[in-house]
Amino acid sequence: MSDLISTKPSTGTTLEYPHATAPWWGSPRVTLAALTIAVLAAALAIAAWFRPAPGPSYNDQQRAAAKTSLCASYRVAHQGVVANTHMANPVPNDPAGQLGVIANARLALLGGGAYLRDRLVAEPAAPADLTKAIDSLANTIEQLGVNYIAGAGDGVQNPLRHDLIAQIGQVHDFCK
Repeated sequence: MSDLISTKPSTGTTLEYPHATAPWWGSPRVTLAALTIAVLAAALAIAAWFRPAPGPSYNDQQRAAAKTSLCASYRVAHQGVVANTHMANPVPNDPAGQLGVIANARLALLGGGAYLRDRLVAEPAAPADLTKAIDSLANTIEQLGVNYIAGAGDGVQNPLRHDLIAQIGQVHDFCK
C-alpha cells in the first residue's frame, strides 16, 4: 500500500487513490526545465548587456551632406594650419614678431585639431572612412602643436610630420 495515497473525508472513511504520484511541481523534469530556462535567460541577458546597441541609420542624402560639411571644415582647418605654420616674420631680427609667428602656428595646430574633432561630433552621418581619416588628422595636428609648445625636437616631430602628410593626402582623396 505504499504506492497509494490515503485521505480521510469528513465522514471518517478512508479513500485510497491507486497509482497516485507526487505533485507535478516536484518532478525532476520540471525542475531541470526551469533551471535550463533560467540559465538561458541569464546568458541572453548578459549577451544583450555587452552587445553594442545598433546605431542610427542615415540615408544617402544625409551621408552626402555630412561628407560635404566635413570636407568643407577640413579645407578651412587645412588652410589655417598651412597659412600659420608657414608664416614668416615680417620684420627680421624682431624677437616679439618671431614669438607672434610661433604662437600663431601653435594656435593653428591646436585649434585646427579641436575644430575638426568638433565637426566630427556635429556630423554623425559622415562616412566611417572619412570620419576615421579626419580623426587621425586632428590627432596628429594637435599632437604636433602640443609637442611644439613642449619644445620637442625633430626626432619627435618628424615622424608626426610624415604621418601628417599621408593623412592630408588620404583626407584630400576622400574630399575630391
